[in-house]
Amino acid sequence: MSVVAAIDIGNTRAKFGLIGCPSLGATGEVTASVLHDGLQLAESLLQWWHQTAASRVQSVVIAGSDPDCRDQLLTNWPAALPAPLVVRSGTQIPVKADVDFPDKVGIDRLLNAFAAQFLIQQDQSAIIVDSGTATTVDLITPGPVFRGGSILPGLRLSARALHDYTARLPLLDVDESLIQLPVVPGRNTQDAILAGLFLGQLGSVRELVHRLEQATHQIAPTCGRPALIISGGGGRQLASHLPDARFVDSLALHGLGWLAHQLQAQHGTQSSG
Repeated sequence: MSVVAAIDIGNTRAKFGLIGCPSLGATGEVTASVLHDGLQLAESLLQWWHQTAASRVQSVVIAGSDPDCRDQLLTNWPAALPAPLVVRSGTQIPVKADVDFPDKVGIDRLLNAFAAQFLIQQDQSAIIVDSGTATTVDLITPGPVFRGGSILPGLRLSARALHDYTARLPLLDVDESLIQLPVVPGRNTQDAILAGLFLGQLGSVRELVHRLEQATHQIAPTCGRPALIISGGGGRQLASHLPDARFVDSLALHGLGWLAHQLQAQHGTQSSG
């Protein structure tokens, strides 16, 4: 089976994944590395490559919402790895952006939209919730067409803001703390923060999903109710409290890998023709 090594450089973490063909309908293996700089990232990538990917991969693709760190990684690119395909612009992603400023839509949101089409029916729309440093809630209609959405602070960013801009509130590790639904009322500072962070995020996402479902009836009335796809570092926790939601670890990374598969297939067809 053909496998692509995909690298997605986010604002806080870089994700590495082994992504198979989208036609198989399976999601791949994902490893995350905390982001420091391009040199450290190159070392983490090389370690991952030797442990996981070297014997299984012939091609590599890279993109990221942090272009400076992406370019540092490319400068320090390990010689043991194949030269990567670099997705630098949204124009390389076959998704129509039906928004006021299409060229300003983040690559990660367009990759999410590209990936979603392989997870839903051909005539179905989708709402994508990506909970990372920021949480985005976006509407995708068949095409795929990116219709825009909403952006709000993610769990980690909200926790950091509470700590940085108050005198006494502690910095909580929401990745470790938010395992179960917080109980209200919180009877101490930590529990009160956890309840506010998670239930506030969950309530916001629920309201935004509801409003996007209503908007879909106007924008794409023949598509029925949109599928709900959840991704990102806080996505697994959110998905368990959102009915009918499907969680996909690092959706943008899968979109990146599936885009590379598509480009390879097109190149192979052109070469054989």
